[in-house]
Amino acid sequence: MSRWIGLIARRGVGIFICVLAGALFATASSRAEAGEGGQLVMAATGGDYERKLREIVFEPFSRETGIEVVLVGGTASEFWAKAKAMSEIGRLEWDMLEAGSGDVYVPERSSLLLDLGEDCALVPRAKSDGAGQVCHRFGVVPIYGATLLTANRDLFNGDVPDDWNDFFNVEDFPGPRSLPNFGTPWRVLIGALLADGVRPDELFPLDLDRAFEKLEEIRPHISLWWRTGDQIQRTLRDQEIAMTLVWNTRIDFLLNEDLPLQRVWEGATLNEAHWVVFEAAPNRQNALRFLNWYFDHPEVQAAFARAVAASPTTNSALALLPVKEQKNSPIFPDNLKGVIKVDYVWLAEHHGVIAERWNSWIAR
Repeated sequence: MSRWIGLIARRGVGIFICVLAGALFATASSRAEAGEGGQLVMAATGGDYERKLREIVFEPFSRETGIEVVLVGGTASEFWAKAKAMSEIGRLEWDMLEAGSGDVYVPERSSLLLDLGEDCALVPRAKSDGAGQVCHRFGVVPIYGATLLTANRDLFNGDVPDDWNDFFNVEDFPGPRSLPNFGTPWRVLIGALLADGVRPDELFPLDLDRAFEKLEEIRPHISLWWRTGDQIQRTLRDQEIAMTLVWNTRIDFLLNEDLPLQRVWEGATLNEAHWVVFEAAPNRQNALRFLNWYFDHPEVQAAFARAVAASPTTNSALALLPVKEQKNSPIFPDNLKGVIKVDYVWLAEHHGVIAERWNSWIAR
C-alpha cells in the first residue's frame, strides 16, 4: 500500500496508471483462463471524462477479470428515454448508467434500476468505507464534487467570510457578490435559509417564501448571475467579485494560478452522480462485480478522482492522497462537518415549483 501512496504523491496520475496496469496484468491471464469474462455495457457522457474512466478504471478491471467493457455515448436525457423504450419492449441492451444526482430519487427512473438492498448490501464497501452519502438504494457514488462559497482574501480587510451569514453581511464584509443561475437554484435557496437562521438539519422541506424573501436583501449586491464555469472563473481571476458560490474544481484551477481564494465549507453541498445497474441488465452479475471491484480498489478510486479533478468517496481512497489534497476534499472530516445533507427526494418532487419560482424571480 505504501508503494501506491508514494506513486500518487510523487509522480502523479500518469505514472501511477502505468504501474497499476502492470501490477494487475500479471493476474489477468490466469483469471481469464479460469473461465472469467463476458461483457459489461455502460452508458456514459463521453469526452475527456470517458477517456479517463476507460484508462484508469475500466482497462485495469478488464485486465484483471477478463470482462470486456463497452461504453455507449450520449446525453443523460437520451439515456433515460432509450432505457425506458428498451425496457418496455424487453430488449434492454445496457447494464449500467452514470446517472445525475437526482435521478435515483425519481420513481419513473428508479423503477428501471436494480435495488442494491438495505445499506447497499450488494456493494457492501460502498457503505462500510464510504464517507458522506455514497450509498443509495439504487446506486453508488464513485466520486464527489462540491459547490461552496469562496472568498477573495485580498478584497477584505482583516477577517475573511466563513459562512452564509457573512455572504449576506455586506456591512462588515463589503464587496460585490456573485451567484449561479442555472439548473440547481436550490443550492442558492439553501444558502439564503442558512443566512436567515435555519439550522442545517431543519432545511427540508425548503421554505421557499422565506428563502426568496431573504434573497431580496442580497440581490442589489449581486453583480453577476453566472451561468458557466469559464465565466465565473474569469470573473474571479480578474478580481471583479469578492465572494461567490462555485464548484470546488474551479477553485482548484484558480488556486493553481496563485489566486488568493479561500474555501468556505460551511453550507457546502456535494455534487453527486450515481453509478446504477438496470434491473433488466443482460450482464447484471458483471455490473455488480465491477462495482464491488471498484470499491475494493482504493488506489483506483484515488487515481480516477485526481484525474478528473474530483474527490474520492471512500475513506481508504482519501488516505492515499497527499495531505494537501485531502484537506481540500469535501469528505475530509473537518470539511464534511459543514456539508449539508440534501433531501433529493423532496427536491425531485418539487423540481417544477422551484424552477418556476426561480425563473420568475430572477427575471424581475
